[in-house]
Parts: sequence; structure tokens; C-alpha cells
Amino acid sequence: MTQKHLYQIIEDDLRHKILSGELKQGELIPSEMELVAQYKVSRFTVRQAINNLLVDGYIYRHKGRGTFVTFNKKEMEQEGTPYFSFTKEMKNIDSPVETTVLSFQNTKADELLASRLQLKPGDNLYYVERLRHSGGIPLVYERIYLPVNLFQNLNREIFKDSFYDYVQGELHWKIRNCVRSIEARALSKHVANLFKQKEGEPTLYMSSITYLDNGRAFVYTRCYFHGEHFRFRQNTLTRTNDKEI
Repeated sequence: MTQKHLYQIIEDDLRHKILSGELKQGELIPSEMELVAQYKVSRFTVRQAINNLLVDGYIYRHKGRGTFVTFNKKEMEQEGTPYFSFTKEMKNIDSPVETTVLSFQNTKADELLASRLQLKPGDNLYYVERLRHSGGIPLVYERIYLPVNLFQNLNREIFKDSFYDYVQGELHWKIRNCVRSIEARALSKHVANLFKQKEGEPTLYMSSITYLDNGRAFVYTRCYFHGEHFRFRQNTLTRTNDKEI
């Protein structure tokens, strides 16, 4: 088993305190120096943990005031098919896609990830970070979580292309639907650096859970879209009952 880095231990501990309610919504979290003293680590290690929690939306920064636990937001969710495939969407506009896999590792499900993927806290997950770009322009940053018990032979190379193509073409699984949540967020320092933008600039964030035809959740994804290059357009159709016309 891979030993966790110190920043991951701090990140997990703070996340647990947030999910358990020990750190309440809207509450100011301890400062970097307070966390350094509490965990007896370097400031750099604390910043790594804080940046990951910022990226995942557990906390947010308020300039001049500090870092706070995020409030639960009212969501407008769209349920249905098709799932969102960045590779497919870019092919539709004849734009080639390049993918850089930034991280591929094993991790454990916390309470939130377990609830998203129909697992128990502590179950094994694959964790993947990747940056999708086209023409040298970074467009989408993704954090992907998958149950190890569903995928026995995943490797880094698979994520250099469309993962949904792999699921349907190589594994011959049928995808039933995807549940997505879309909201505006401010760029964390980590994602801003990847997008070559300034920290705090607006971005479009989408989280999604995708299900197989047997109802099994098989992937949970968190995506950040470059705000200067993306917008979403939705065409919604309604069915009319002929008898009511």
C-alpha cells in the first residue's frame, strides 16, 4: 500500500472535520501558521493540503479575511443522457484533443466520495488528474475517481484518450445516464497556474456521476473549464401528449 504524503493526511483530516460538522459552514478555518503549529509540518505542506480542498470546493478564500468552509449551495441538476465527453465534443468541431495525465494513483474514499460512488468510506479508489488542451491551449482540468473493485487493470495510458470510449469499446459496458451539477467558482491557485490565469478569476465547474445500465455508479468527475474558451448551450425538448392538444 502506498504511504500517504503529509499534505494528504492534513487534507483528509480537514475534510473529515468539514463533513462531520466539526468545522461548520461559513466558519473561518485555522490560518496557515496555526495549521503548521498544529500538524508540525512546513508551510509548503499545509498549502498543498489547502489548495486541494480549495480545488474540490470544500473551502473558499475571501481576500483580506481568510479561508472559510463553503456553504452548501442550492443546485439545479440536469439528469439524463448523453454523458459529457470532452473528446467527442471537440471532435464535433474538428478540434484535436491532447491530454496530459498529471497524476494516477490509489487513494481511499472519504464520506463524500463514498456517497457519490455507492461505496463505504475507506474503500479503494483510483484517482486521476488530467489536463485537456487543444492547439496548445489548456481547456479542461479534471479530477476523476473510480472504484478499484470495478476496474482491476486500469493504467495511466488509458486516460490519455477518451475514458468513455474505453468503457464502451474495450469493456463493452453500457452507460445509462449521467447526473451533472454546474456552478460558477473562483480559480484556485493550482488550477489558475494550469490555465495560465490569475487566482480568483471565474471558472465553470461541473461535477458528474455516471452510471452503467445496471444502475451502478462507476465514475465521479470534477471538471474545471477555462472561462475564456467555454460556454454551455442546452437544447431542452418537451413531449406533448396528443390527447391534451
